[in-house]
Amino acid sequence: MIRTNLATHSSGSLPAGAPGLPPTGTGAEGARRVLAVLQAFTAARHTLTARDLAESTGIPLPSMYRYIALLRETGLLIGDERGSYHLSARLISLARAAEAAESIIELADPVMRDLAMECGETVILVRLIARTPVCVHRVESAYHVRATFEPGQPLPLERGASAKVLLSGLTPHTRRDYLAAYAKADPAAAARLEESARLAGERGWAVSEQEIDRGVWAASSAVTDGRSLIAALTVPSPLFRAPAAQRDELLSQVRAAAARLSGLLAVAHNTRGTTHPD
Repeated sequence: MIRTNLATHSSGSLPAGAPGLPPTGTGAEGARRVLAVLQAFTAARHTLTARDLAESTGIPLPSMYRYIALLRETGLLIGDERGSYHLSARLISLARAAEAAESIIELADPVMRDLAMECGETVILVRLIARTPVCVHRVESAYHVRATFEPGQPLPLERGASAKVLLSGLTPHTRRDYLAAYAKADPAAAARLEESARLAGERGWAVSEQEIDRGVWAASSAVTDGRSLIAALTVPSPLFRAPAAQRDELLSQVRAAAARLSGLLAVAHNTRGTTHPD
């Protein structure tokens, strides 16, 4: 339920003995931790305890109570009597502001709707934001069984068709920097991903099969503004609706839609200069 008084906090209180002071950390590290707490909440995990948040962010529990206190004070987090917390309705306006700022969405939405109508599948637009592929817009399939991605949902950088396309838009040096931690953990897999990104750059598209979700095949194509790659237009399809014989057709539809959107963005960039890569 959306509360009408956004400044009103829940009557729930922090557990007894929990520090009630704001975080003592200052600077970029404190800001990163606050953002990590907010980003720990998802549509599937919308209500979390302090211990849940500490485990998912790696922030020590005593410090987590301080960050919770700060977020409750600002009205971004609401607690209940059971010691659980959820994001407040105040973030809805922030999400709407973020979506409104995505000028690409205004141009992309009709193209994505046409593509969804043509292929019958969910269509998502993915951008690379703070080193993370993020679904910034979605047009859902009418099928009861469909791949589902929420706007704002982060996707893995090391897997999936969208990631390959987005990585292909980076310089080799930047790409290696982005994948440094992954390369350290699994050098062979990182080398394969590097080659996949290079190939996606040559082709302008990439595909994946069951790399993120089991039973899903995806086709993704680069969206540019005439100068730089700024997004990936992707169609994730259940495997039973994307047999090998039909994949070329689906990929062709995605590529045509991405080319159409790229043309619109190029015109917008030349006339207004408002579209920039992240």
